[in-house]
Amino acid sequence: MPSPPLPVVTALSGLSSTGKSTIATHLPLIFPPPYYTLTILHGDDFYKPQSQLPLRDGLLDWDCTGSLDWPRLEAAVRNWKAGEQVAEGTVNPQPEFEASAAEEGGITQSLVEQLRRGCQSTALGLSKPEQVASQRVLVLDGFLLFTPSVPSSFRSLLDLKFLLRAPYADAKRRRDARSGYTTMEGWWEDPPGYFDAVVWPNYVEENHGFFVRGDVEGELDEERCEVEAVKAKMGTEGTLGEMLTWISGEMVRILEERRWGR
Repeated sequence: MPSPPLPVVTALSGLSSTGKSTIATHLPLIFPPPYYTLTILHGDDFYKPQSQLPLRDGLLDWDCTGSLDWPRLEAAVRNWKAGEQVAEGTVNPQPEFEASAAEEGGITQSLVEQLRRGCQSTALGLSKPEQVASQRVLVLDGFLLFTPSVPSSFRSLLDLKFLLRAPYADAKRRRDARSGYTTMEGWWEDPPGYFDAVVWPNYVEENHGFFVRGDVEGELDEERCEVEAVKAKMGTEGTLGEMLTWISGEMVRILEERRWGR
């Protein structure tokens, strides 16, 4: 049996309501044991207490990097890389919303099974189960994970970085459709105008550098993305099913290249 491959941290980041959590929860269904062992970690589990959140235009800002407890999140990732277990629960479980988002986005059981077979076929084509050690993968989803204001010590822990995109109108509609969020202190509902006043400006300010002329709904700056090792689809259009297909395909290709040193 060969030595276990190095653990891999995969970050799914991007604008709120682009489907990060929905995709993250489906990835373990696609990557089969014994080749892979996936763990999910939600950035939403690492908010600061509400009393410590910054303000933007007089509103509590849940959607900036200053709202997260980065030392605690960084410690969790480092502990996982060292072989420790991490809690996969979330303070904000909304299974009905996630199921609805998956159905609306074309993530069906048949698609998941198809992607799982493809992943297994790729792994089988390279080796027999008894010839490989399981590849440990941490899938971390969060709204801002590798932008400049994120501590560099944390960003250095990320091996694969995917930036999920969605048109402004779609993201706003999805965010507005959520009834609210469970927090450590209770329940939060976006006040009127919150997306335009807080969510969207934070996204633009943090991510404009990945786009030509800073237009976050325009073309990607491919050179910048390559330098930062950030992977993103060229357009904002596309279903969650198509995004899941693309991300899982990129992951299995890169993971197997890393496993075999290619």
